[in-house]
Amino acid sequence: MKKLLIIISILILSLTIFELVKSYAVFETNIDGEKDLEIAAWQIHVNNQDINNETHTFYIDNITYTNEKKEQVNKFAPGVTGEFILEIDPTDTEVSFKYDLKIDMSNNEYEQIKIVNVEGVNDTFLTYQDEYYSRIFTLNEIMEGKKDQIRITFTWINDDQYNESDSILGLNENSSFTFPIMIKFSQYKG
Repeated sequence: MKKLLIIISILILSLTIFELVKSYAVFETNIDGEKDLEIAAWQIHVNNQDINNETHTFYIDNITYTNEKKEQVNKFAPGVTGEFILEIDPTDTEVSFKYDLKIDMSNNEYEQIKIVNVEGVNDTFLTYQDEYYSRIFTLNEIMEGKKDQIRITFTWINDDQYNESDSILGLNENSSFTFPIMIKFSQYKG
């Protein structure tokens, strides 16, 4: 009987060791397997400038000016309105995203220059909340090749109270005026 117990114990121990080795082999095979993850592309251009992961300063020189009579003029001056287009191009992007655009005029030293309007053109619909113009760009729109265009209209108020600062701005024929535009892009997961 003692021999039988020893033989049964050896068989059970052998089966147990066999199962442990087999389980370890399966576990080890699963650990060693490698998988290449495909990462979605994220590349957005604003007015043909790649703005990924960086702060950019770029100059817009394609500005249309009109005077108080709605006639096109070549220079910005008191009583003149100007407008330009920002184009957001996500052609090489493979995820939906949201953008928030803000024009920060808080440090504007020339208070006679005002933003009149910010609007989407060509079926670009913006929402406005807390000084930000926002929009969700869907993956379907990206795959269809859509580009957003945003028209920004500004004016130089013609008022005698600004004559002194008008003169300062106008004395230098190469003077320029900046519009600090901040655009924040974030992946949309909704």
